[in-house]
Amino acid sequence: MFSFNRNEQIILLLLCGVLIVGIVIRYLDSKDSDYIPDFEVHKNAVEVPSPEEKAEVPQVTSLTHKQSSEEVPSPKEEVPQGRELIDINSATAKEFERLHGIGPQIAGRIVAYREKNGVFKRVDDITKVRGIGPKTLERLRPHLTMSTP
Repeated sequence: MFSFNRNEQIILLLLCGVLIVGIVIRYLDSKDSDYIPDFEVHKNAVEVPSPEEKAEVPQVTSLTHKQSSEEVPSPKEEVPQGRELIDINSATAKEFERLHGIGPQIAGRIVAYREKNGVFKRVDDITKVRGIGPKTLERLRPHLTMSTP
């Protein structure tokens, strides 16, 4: 009566599979409601600091192409809220992972490169690490600093 092509058969099997999984979950939830915990929102679970408690933090300039290494902000200087400076010559892999777009693999490569070749002489030298190109450097530049080698 009906004939389904190969793609329609696959879609039909996937839909049946999803239906069966849904039925099993509903059955398990009705049989033992603690087996699958419900999502709950707890108001005031985390204490939020009031605006008066937030400290005033001075602005720190980031390194641009034309600045020399003497003008690099010190890693000990205060950083504006929401921005964090990472010292590329002393940061751990976990600290590099806090940067947007840097995962565990690239963070590990940065640390391994630094251990193998010594400290970075300039912030731009981080592009020698596989996985960090000029575009990534420009995106990360406001968050990078370096201690003097």
